[in-house]
Amino acid sequence: MFKIAVCDDDRLICADIEQLILNFQETITMKIEIEIFYDGESLCKYIERENSFDLIFLDIEMKKLNGIQVGRIIREIMDDYETKIVYISAKNHYDRELFDVQPMHFLPKPLVADKVIEDVKLAIRLADKRRGSFTYKKGFEKYSIPIKDILYFESLNREIRMVHIKGEETFYDSIENVLKRVGQYQFLQIHRSYVVNYVHISRFKYDAVIMTNNDLLPIGQSRRKEIRQIQLSLEKDN
Repeated sequence: MFKIAVCDDDRLICADIEQLILNFQETITMKIEIEIFYDGESLCKYIERENSFDLIFLDIEMKKLNGIQVGRIIREIMDDYETKIVYISAKNHYDRELFDVQPMHFLPKPLVADKVIEDVKLAIRLADKRRGSFTYKKGFEKYSIPIKDILYFESLNREIRMVHIKGEETFYDSIENVLKRVGQYQFLQIHRSYVVNYVHISRFKYDAVIMTNNDLLPIGQSRRKEIRQIQLSLEKDN
């Protein structure tokens, strides 16, 4: 799943970009989900509700919150430097303020269809590379670990304990946010405090799972039926 947001107060431009992406999706196997926003406020509120995007086409000249302000909120307040932003504008030049937001590209209006799709393709390639690893922050430093090396995550109040094949690390985050980032890699939330890598489950029990490092982790009572169904589905696919 690749998630794209289009934010422009010109509804025709939103419709044009959406149709270009839908046409492109028919030529590839990846599923693309598109959300349309006609102002910066609604986009920010949507993201604040723990939603995220891989790519945002963002108009600069919008009323109230303009595109540069929205970009700064995403980067500086929401601390999201992974979402790719492509600015679109009726102006035919770069504004120096854009560089603070670290956009992937800038597209002048009227938009050229091929250029829009080129940016979608580039963002997909970059996301594919990024998704092979999990990044986390400790203090002011960023670290990265291959997804395949992670066994599970445990929520410890405001901290996350990440157990991997070489040991463990702790960092500040929520289990909900972690699941949002790794759910596509066959990670399961078996308990309100645990998100586990299906690949590293050596045995399923009725009320627990045994990991490849022999850690025994509980399955929440309310999740047992759902986990059983997911287990059967994954075993069928694999």
